[in-house]
Amino acid sequence: MRTIKELNKRKVPIVIIDESLDKYDDVILFPDNLAKANEMLRTIGLPKDKKKRHA
Repeated sequence: MRTIKELNKRKVPIVIIDESLDKYDDVILFPDNLAKANEMLRTIGLPKDKKKRHA
């Protein structure tokens, strides 16, 4: 077993992916909210960047 100090020194976090969530890949869980968000994006658009980009 690894100690907390060893885990804190790592550059890459330790992540365990729960593969039982794969069943939700192609399922739309909140269709009303998705339709509302798509309509807002269609009418209003994305927000502008606050920072000016220098080329």
